[in-house]
Amino acid sequence: MSDQLEQWAIVPSGVWDGQSLLKDKAVIIEGEYISAIVDVGSLKDISRIDLVGMTLLPGLIDAHVHLSDWMLPSFLAAGVTTVRDTGNNLEWVLNVRERTKVDPLSGPTIQCCGPTLDGSLVNWPKISLANSSRDEIIKNVQNLVAAGVDAIKLYVNLDKNLMASAVETAHSLSKYVLAHLGGVNALDASSIAVDEIEHLTGCIHHEHGGESPFSDSDYLDECIEQFLQNKTTMCPTLMVWDRLSRINESTFFYDKRLEWVHPHIRSAWARFPHRNLDPELKMKRQESLITMKRALREISRRGCRIVIGTDTPWPYVIPGFAVHDELALIVESGIDPKDAIRMATNDAADVLGLTGEIGVIKPGAIANLMAVVGNPLEDISRISNVKFVTHRGHNIRLEHLTAIRDSGFQLPLKDAISELIVGVADTKQLPKSPPVVFNNLSN
Repeated sequence: MSDQLEQWAIVPSGVWDGQSLLKDKAVIIEGEYISAIVDVGSLKDISRIDLVGMTLLPGLIDAHVHLSDWMLPSFLAAGVTTVRDTGNNLEWVLNVRERTKVDPLSGPTIQCCGPTLDGSLVNWPKISLANSSRDEIIKNVQNLVAAGVDAIKLYVNLDKNLMASAVETAHSLSKYVLAHLGGVNALDASSIAVDEIEHLTGCIHHEHGGESPFSDSDYLDECIEQFLQNKTTMCPTLMVWDRLSRINESTFFYDKRLEWVHPHIRSAWARFPHRNLDPELKMKRQESLITMKRALREISRRGCRIVIGTDTPWPYVIPGFAVHDELALIVESGIDPKDAIRMATNDAADVLGLTGEIGVIKPGAIANLMAVVGNPLEDISRISNVKFVTHRGHNIRLEHLTAIRDSGFQLPLKDAISELIVGVADTKQLPKSPPVVFNNLSN
């Protein structure tokens, strides 16, 4: 079944509705929506799919990706039914957003930021816009909003004044703002009402110039207090540090999920410059990940909102399936599996402005669903054993996704993100970024 039926029922062993695990319940689908959750015993003349031994959950959300065409079927195969693109070519990403809106079988629901807004120095020219003045960044925000983006993404080379102007303009136009910080620290970013911080930047110092990573507990405490006061969200993307610090491990090279990655991208990952870093620098990257985990555990314990993002497609961050790996890293940090899954479902839905529409299983919500063997609320590794996916009420068949994938792999890579990844592999160079400001608390 790949097309929608008028009405049908899903009957799993358990339903996690976003808050509680329900037993002996069936979920009724009508068109694109969930119409009811009923006792299994009350089902009568209705088409049904029985998912014995499986837990039904809301479709997962990846809140930090950079899309290419070849990725789209992979997300659905992994049960990721919604993604937010956080930096891309504007025309391209608006077109692909419309494509999956028209055809839910072709890929996940997409939100997008368009190009990132950087300073006068631009790290990624194909997916960024330069800004050297207040007037310029205000105009760029206005133009992006007029073009139809869902949120605004700010980047590392902006100073506090330009960032503040962008935030003020975006909020006046009812747009959410996320930022990858560089020259602005987390306290300042939160104080000027940046809604979300990516990668723990500005509150965790990563290796830079030969220094070891560290976390100042007093500064982190001050950050958390300000995050709570200003309702600042964190999107940690632990996956990037994990994969780049362990890039030569054969586990990744022989991961069977690589069949979902375009062959030219796999080749680029195999040539990536991080493979040849000095061993001491690699170990410092691994230390960074440990520092991030400890900080994240404290951020979560204190009640700050965290959402799941992966920064797909950095090496061995496999589209869709990387969400499963990110959830495992979050749980390894000391966070309960139920809380981690909530970060990839209803908490992420809130951030995307889709509260109650996705990320939950309840009447009236969009039928974006996944089922896995076992109970991931007790063992997060179960989240990887995906056996059933619906996107907007369509039951997505694996053979349909593999056909899209295989056809796409025959096409040349022409999108900005694929060119970026291949370009880094070919030139062996990454752009230089300013150091992350950690304990400079001045304005």
